[in-house]
Amino acid sequence: MYFSHSICVKVYDIKLKIIHMRFIKYIFAGMFFLLVCSSSAISQNQDDLPRELITAFKQGNSISLSNFFGERIQLTIQDKEAIYSKSQATQIMAKFFREFPPTGFSKKHVGGKPDARYVIGSLTTTKGSFRVNLYLKNDTGKFVVHQLRIEKN
Repeated sequence: MYFSHSICVKVYDIKLKIIHMRFIKYIFAGMFFLLVCSSSAISQNQDDLPRELITAFKQGNSISLSNFFGERIQLTIQDKEAIYSKSQATQIMAKFFREFPPTGFSKKHVGGKPDARYVIGSLTTTKGSFRVNLYLKNDTGKFVVHQLRIEKN
């Protein structure tokens, strides 16, 4: 009698271990699936910059560029740094584009989080190339430029 009872207990223990192993396997599979989905969603969002922003740099269009400015923007062009209103920054960028007419723009790196992004790009002009750093924040569903740095390469 004792022998059959111990066999039943062992069989029960084995079945319980199998159930636990399956449960753990499903948990790991679910976690892996969530990790893959979330990482691909984040990478898609980071590269999801408005084309108009890139086009504005390529064309040297300060008006189109200003559509992405916040009410206040920290603007650094070569060694001049200040915080400007949207209209002041638009005028400063128009002057910069007149002085250095763009011939192209390429983004080198895009990164950030869901609520903030940064972009590192290269602006080529008729008078040389510039490194462009943009810091954008999500402002009620739309990314706006809070900081723009343009430095000679």
